[in-house]
Parts: sequence; C-alpha cells; structure tokens
Amino acid sequence: MKHIAIIPARMGSVGFKFKNRKFFDITADFVDTVDWFDRVIVSTDDPVISEYASRHAYEVHERPGELAGPAVSIHQVFDHVVATMDIEPDDVLWLFYLPVLFKNRRHFENAKALIDSASCDSLCTFVPVKTHPFNCWKYDEDAGKLAQYVENDCFRRQDLPPAWIHYHYVYCFRARALDSLNSEMICADTHPYFLDETTRDKLIEIDTPEDYDRWKAAGCPMGGDDE
Repeated sequence: MKHIAIIPARMGSVGFKFKNRKFFDITADFVDTVDWFDRVIVSTDDPVISEYASRHAYEVHERPGELAGPAVSIHQVFDHVVATMDIEPDDVLWLFYLPVLFKNRRHFENAKALIDSASCDSLCTFVPVKTHPFNCWKYDEDAGKLAQYVENDCFRRQDLPPAWIHYHYVYCFRARALDSLNSEMICADTHPYFLDETTRDKLIEIDTPEDYDRWKAAGCPMGGDDE
C-alpha cells in the first residue's frame, strides 16, 4: 500500500484566471513536508503547471483536453489517473485542491491513522451547513407552487437535526473504492471527519479575486503543525 498525493491543476479557471499557477507552490511546500507520501502526482493540462511539478520532482498526469473543462467531475479525473498512472487497488489517494490554502498537518496525520487502520475506504472532512436543508424550498413555476426539499414541520432552530456538508480540505480514499463513490467522491460509507470551529473559521476556498481579498484580510491563514 502506498500513500499518493494527487494535485488536480487544470489551466482554465472561470472565476479567477490562472489561480492554480498562483497557489501551486503553497500546496507543494506543504506536501513536501509530509514524509509518508510515496508519490505525488499532478494532473494538469497546463504546461506551466507541469514545469512547476517537475521543479518539485513530482509525476505529471497529462490530463486530456476532454477532462480539463469546468463541467468535468473530480471523479472523472480520478478515473483516468487510476487507469493510467500505475496505481494499485490498496493505494490510498489524497486529494489536494490548490484553492484551499489552509492546511494543518495534525488533521492529515489523524486521517492517515484512520485509513491505515482499515476502518474505512474513504474519508472526508465535514463542516456544518450554512442553510439547513429543512429550511429550503423549491418553486414549481408551471404549477405556481412551493414545496419543501425535505418535508418537515420543524419551527424551532434548536430542534433542527445536525446537518453537515462535505469539504475537501482533508480527503482520501483507497483506489479500490473508486466505483462506490459519487461525483463528489462521497458515499454512505465515507468516514466523516468533523472539523472544529477554529479550523472551520480558517478555511477560505479561493475561487474569485474577492475570496483572495478575504483570505488576505483574515491574515492569510496557512496552517502548520499545531494550530
């Protein structure tokens, strides 16, 4: 079994041009401090990113053009990586999204201990939802009627059941589990790693220049060993 870091870094970006080039070294510098990664693979269609990867002595997965568009799921990318990069069923693949700049090594060590124990085949961090699904409605324009996404008659906030959303801050899975995961790499058997409030406050995923300004205004949190 190997632990393999996977960094998806396509050239195109809708909200923030060339953001993967801008943030590549931040993630690479963190990955280089983790001594239990046996391989690091960068999946890209960007020749500039390929040069950055070579500078760190990473392997490059040359992503086909049909897998480099904004409508392509990360599952489709992993399908191609696993099929073409000599990955074994028991290998553990770790996803590193470049726009997620904060990383605390302690969280990754905790996740490694869990997946090494064979207690799960996939693991993902989760944060509370900002809008509870019990409070969400849809509107049928043809019928002119509203309907609840989750039917309920809950009226007190304290009675709402806990609701969480996945966040690919720490995410890993065994290659053999790929077919059981949905397009967002989650299934019912995924082990949830619930993040504490202090960590959640530091997670700013940068998809737009405004997100980048917000991250800088927050003091550029980037994590470390024991924050």
